[in-house]
Amino acid sequence: MTDSFDYLNGYKHQFSTLVDLLRYRSLHQPDRIAYTFLLDGETSSISLTYQGLERKARGIAAVLQKQGATGERALLLYPPGLEFIAAFFGCLYAGVIAVPVYPPKRNHHSNRLQGIVADAQATIVLTTTSILSNSDKTLIEQLTLAPLCCIITDEIDINQADNWQPLPIDTDTLAFLQYTSGSTGTPKGVMVSHGNLLHNLSGIYKCFEHTPNSRGVIWLPLYHDMGLIGGVLQPIYGSFPVTLMSPVAFLQKPIRWLQAISRYQATTSGGPNFAYEFCVNKIKPEQLASLDLSSWEVAFTGAEPVRVQTLERFAQTFAACGFRQQAFYPCYGMAETTLLVSGGLKAKAPTIHSVDGTQLSQNRVVSTVGSHKDSQEIVGCGSSWLDQKIVIVNPESLTECQDTEVGEIWVSGGSIAQGYWRRTEQTEQTFRAYLADTGEGPFLRTGDLGFLLDGELFITGRIKDVIIIRGQNHYPQDIELTIQKSHPALRVDFGAAFTVEFQGSERLVIVQEVERHYLRNLEVEEVIGTIRQEVVQEHALQPFGILLLKTNSIPKTSSGKIQRYACRVGFLENSLDVVGEWREVKQATKNKKPTTNNQQQKTNNQQPTTNNKIQTWLIKQIAEQLGVEPQEIDIRESFARYGLDSVAAVRLSGELEEWLGRNLAPTLVYDYPTIEALARHLSREDFAPHHSTARRPQETKRVSAADELIAIIGIGCRLPGAKNPQAFWQLLCNGVDAITEVPANRWHGGLNQDKDTQQLIPQWGGFLEQVDQFDPQFFGITPREAQSMDPQQRLLLEVSWEALENAGIAPEKLAGSEAGVFIGISNYDYSRLQFPNDPYSGTGNALSIAANRLSYLLDLRGPSWSVDTACSSSLVAVHQATQSLQRGECQLALAGGVNLMLSPELSITFAQAGMMAADGRCKTFSADADGYVRGEGCGIVVLKRLSDALRDGDNILAQIKGTAVNQDGRSNGLTAPNGPAQQAVIRQALANAGVEPAAISYCEAHGTGTSLGDPIEVNSLKEVLMKGRSLEQPCWLASVKTNIGHLEAAAGIAGLIKVVLALQHGKIPPHLHLQQLNPYIDLQDTPLAIPTELQEWQITQQQRLAVAE
Repeated sequence: MTDSFDYLNGYKHQFSTLVDLLRYRSLHQPDRIAYTFLLDGETSSISLTYQGLERKARGIAAVLQKQGATGERALLLYPPGLEFIAAFFGCLYAGVIAVPVYPPKRNHHSNRLQGIVADAQATIVLTTTSILSNSDKTLIEQLTLAPLCCIITDEIDINQADNWQPLPIDTDTLAFLQYTSGSTGTPKGVMVSHGNLLHNLSGIYKCFEHTPNSRGVIWLPLYHDMGLIGGVLQPIYGSFPVTLMSPVAFLQKPIRWLQAISRYQATTSGGPNFAYEFCVNKIKPEQLASLDLSSWEVAFTGAEPVRVQTLERFAQTFAACGFRQQAFYPCYGMAETTLLVSGGLKAKAPTIHSVDGTQLSQNRVVSTVGSHKDSQEIVGCGSSWLDQKIVIVNPESLTECQDTEVGEIWVSGGSIAQGYWRRTEQTEQTFRAYLADTGEGPFLRTGDLGFLLDGELFITGRIKDVIIIRGQNHYPQDIELTIQKSHPALRVDFGAAFTVEFQGSERLVIVQEVERHYLRNLEVEEVIGTIRQEVVQEHALQPFGILLLKTNSIPKTSSGKIQRYACRVGFLENSLDVVGEWREVKQATKNKKPTTNNQQQKTNNQQPTTNNKIQTWLIKQIAEQLGVEPQEIDIRESFARYGLDSVAAVRLSGELEEWLGRNLAPTLVYDYPTIEALARHLSREDFAPHHSTARRPQETKRVSAADELIAIIGIGCRLPGAKNPQAFWQLLCNGVDAITEVPANRWHGGLNQDKDTQQLIPQWGGFLEQVDQFDPQFFGITPREAQSMDPQQRLLLEVSWEALENAGIAPEKLAGSEAGVFIGISNYDYSRLQFPNDPYSGTGNALSIAANRLSYLLDLRGPSWSVDTACSSSLVAVHQATQSLQRGECQLALAGGVNLMLSPELSITFAQAGMMAADGRCKTFSADADGYVRGEGCGIVVLKRLSDALRDGDNILAQIKGTAVNQDGRSNGLTAPNGPAQQAVIRQALANAGVEPAAISYCEAHGTGTSLGDPIEVNSLKEVLMKGRSLEQPCWLASVKTNIGHLEAAAGIAGLIKVVLALQHGKIPPHLHLQQLNPYIDLQDTPLAIPTELQEWQITQQQRLAVAE
C-alpha cells in the first residue's frame, strides 16, 4: 500500500470513511507531521502528528459517546487552529454530525449563528476555553438560548482516548453539515457524507497531481468548504504536510501568506481572486527580494469570478520571485458538490477565451479575435474529473443547450451531496433535477450560468441575483431589507443592492428611494451613516457607493419589479435621480492622493506616539477611504458607522502596525471601536483622565471597604405625572394622585381577548406619556434597532443619562471606567408584540441586555447585570451595587429599576387573582384597602463610596449605611407576606448599618394596599422599630404607591428617590387615600404615625430613615 492512493481505483474497500483514513495514517505514519499552525502568521508555530491528532480525536469522541451524542449535531465554535481539526475528527469518530461555524465578532449580534443553531437542531457545542473566556455576553446568551451542552475540548484528558468505542459507520454516514454562505435569514445546511468527501478528495488529488512530496500552505477559514476540505482533509488524504495560518493574519499582512509559501517551499496554495489582488495592491516592492515562490506549482483560485487582469498583474508582480503564470489553477465548485466540480491540467496555463460581450449578455456565445470593440475575456475553469458529468441546460425548457448557448450548469457524480438538512422540498428542486427530453438524471442544479467549449467550463453569471464578494455569497434582497429597516426615511421595497467592479474586485453599491415627506429636510449624512453601519454589522460588507433617490424614480419593470441591472447601469452612467449620495471613489478627486503602504513612513518606535498623532493618522485614513474631509470625521463614532467591514478593520490594524512599528492584534478595531478609544489605547493614555472614576491602569490591587458608607450623588426618574425629580417632588408635596384611565393608545381594546376576558382588564393605572418616543441617534443607535428595542431599555438609557447629569458627570467621561450597572427589571410585554424573525428582537427584549446595553453604550467596564426579584428588584439592585462598591469591584454604580405596561395580559392575570383594586387606587393602611393599581416608571441613582464622593467634591444627596436581603422560605403561600421574615431583614439591615431602631424617623413602606399585607408589614415594623423608642421619638410611615401605584420592578427605587427628595427638602409628603385606618393596624400608644398632610421634618445627626420593600 502506498501513501498516495486513489479512492476509486483499488482502495475503496479499505478506506470507506475518513475515520479509516486517519487510523491508517496514525498506525503507519504515527510521527509524521500532519499540520503546522502559525500562531502569529509568521514564525511562531505548533504542530500535530497523525498519531497526536488521532489520539486527540478519540479523546473527544469518547466524551461525546459518554454524552450519548451519536447521531446528534455538534456546533464547532473555534478560532483558527489545530483544536478545530481535532474536534472535527472527534465528531467523525463519535458518529456525531459536525456543524462548523466561526465565532461572531465581539459586540456583534450574530443572527446567522442563531439561525444555524436552530436549523441544525444542534444539541452540543464544542469549543475552547479561550472562546468562552474572550466572548462577550451576547455570544454566551445566543448559545444558552438553545438547549445546548457545552464541551470545552482543550480541557479533555488525553487518556479519554482509551475509552473510545469504534462505531459502524460507512460511506453513506453523514460527516458534517456545511452551511452555505449567503442569506442571513435562511441558512441551508448541505449534508456531506464520508463517501462524498472521499470522492471529492480523490478528484482534487488527481486534478492537482498531488503526491506525498506535496506541501500546502492555507490561510482560508477552516469552517468554509475550501479551507476545510481543500486545506485540512486533502493533505491527510494525500499524506503530505500543510502549514496553516489564521485568515486575519493574512488580511492584516498579506505578505505573510507568500512568506509562508517561500519559507516552507509550498507546492499548493490559493484562494479567491481578491487574495491575489490584495497581494498586488498591498505588498511593497522592497518586500519581494526575500520571497522564493519557485516551488509553487498549483496556485488555485475560485469561489468568485476569476479575472484575467488579476492573473496577469500577480504573475507580473511576482515573476522576479520565481512565480510562473502557468501555476495558476482556476477551478469551480460549491458546497453542494462537496467542493470541486472542475479543474484544468496542472502543467497548462489558464485557458482564456474572448467572446462578444453584447452577445453574451443575451446568453449567446460568439467568439472574437483581435481588437473587437465588445470583446470580453473569460477565464476557463477546467473540465470535470472522475465520473462527474457537467451539462449546460436551458433553465426554462430543462433541455440541454447547444454549444453556442449559455445555460445553467448541472452536475452529477459521486461528489454531489445528499441534499439540504431538513429541507425536503428544496432538496428535490436542487439535487433531483432531470432533463425534460431524455429523462437523464438526477443532476444538481447549481444556479450558475455558463457554457462548455471543447470540454472547458466557462462561468458567466447566476440565474438569480447573488452578490459574490471575497468568495462569500450574499443575497441582495437580504441587504435591501437591512437597508430599508435601518431608517424611517427609506421606502420599503424601493431599493437595490448590486456590485460593480473596481480595481479588480467586486464592490457593493446601494441605491434606495426616500419617502416623499422626508425629501424637503433630508439628513443625508445621518441616513447614509446609518445604512453603512447596518450593512457592516449585519452583512460584514463595506459599501462602495450609496445613492439616495427621489421618490418613484428607481428603475422598475412594467409589473413593478425593481431592475437591479438598470440601477447598476444608472449608477455607472450617473443617470439616476439622486437627492443625496456617497461614493468611495470621490477620494481620488476630493482629497489629496491617498497614502498607500508604499508611501507610509514608520514612526520612531523609540519615541512614544501621542494620542493626537494617532488620532490624526486614523482620521486621515478614514477620511481618504470615505472620500470626505477630515473635519467631517467624528472620533467618537464607531468604525462601523464609517463602513469598515471586518476585512477593512483587519487591514487597518496591519497598516497601523506598519506605521507604529510594533505588533498589534488584528482584532484591535473590535476591542477599541472608535478613533478616540483606539488612539487612547495605543498611546497608553488614561481612558478618562478628566474624571476620578476613570480606570487607572497603574492600580492593580482592589481596595475593599466593607463598612464604608455609600453616597447617593445623583438621581433621575420618569414617573407617572412626573418627568424628572423636580416634578416628582412637586407631585408628592401637592398630594397629587397620578393614577389615570388607561390611555387610548395602549392595549387596543385588550388585543384579541374574548369579551369576558376584556371585562377583566383594569381601566386604571399609573402611566407615562410618550413611551413610544425615543431619539436613537443621540445614543448612536440605528432607528431600525431602536424599533425592536423594548421601550424599557430606551427609558433606562434616557433616565440614566439624566441621573449622571444630575450628579454633574458628563457620561462620555466615564468611558473605560470601572463603573457598574445594576438594574431591576421583570416585565417583558414588548416581546409579545415583536416578530420573532426580527434580527434585533433578541437583544432588544432580553432582560439581561437592559443593564448590558447601558454598559456598552457608555463603555463601562465594571459589573453589569439585571435583577428580577419581582417587587423588590430595584432595591436588590441597589443592595448589590453597594456591595460591589464596598468590595472595590467598581468605582461608581448606576442602580435602579424600570417597568412599563405595554400589553394587558399581566393585568388580566392579576385581576383574575383578585389582586387589583376596584377603584384603581392603592389605599395603603386604609380600612377599605382592596388591592393595588399597577404603575410604570423608571428610577436611577448614581452611587459612590462616601470617601470617593467627598474627595471628588460631589454633591452628596444622601448616604446608604446598610442594606439587607432575605426570603421568607416556606410561608403561608408563595405570594403571601411573612411577618417574621420581614422583621429579620429589617433587623439585619439595621445591624449592617450600625443603627439602633429608635434612631429611625421615617419608613417608606412597601404598602401595596391589601387588607392582609398592610397589617403584617406595619406590625413587623412596630416589632422592630419600637425597641428602645420613647413616645418622644416619632417615626412616620408612608408609601409612594398611593401617589403613583405599584411600579413592580421599579417600585423600590421610586420609594428611595422619594426619601432622598424628602431629605433634601426637609419635608415629609402626605400619604393619600387613608380614610380610616385598617382595624388590624394598631398605632395607639406608639410614636408611629401616618402623615396625611405635608409635614416638616427636622433632621438631626441622631435621626435616620429606612426604606423597606
